[in-house]
Amino acid sequence: MTQSNDNVYQQRIAELEAENSRLRDRLEFVKADRKQLRAEVYGEVKLEHETTEDEYLELIKNHKPGSTARILAELGITPRKPL
Repeated sequence: MTQSNDNVYQQRIAELEAENSRLRDRLEFVKADRKQLRAEVYGEVKLEHETTEDEYLELIKNHKPGSTARILAELGITPRKPL
């Protein structure tokens, strides 16, 4: 019975690893496409001006609910009220 379960688990693990690989490849394609589109719209961005993964993680860690609305209000950007 355990041999059968082990085979099922191994098969499922192989399926999930294949899906992860496919999704990683797709993610790399999307990142490259977005980078190309950003370059077309804004021009080339120098590497030193790009936000690093660590900076993104720090922003996420320090994010407080509602802070985005407060920042936008300070900038004078407020959402339009529904009609």
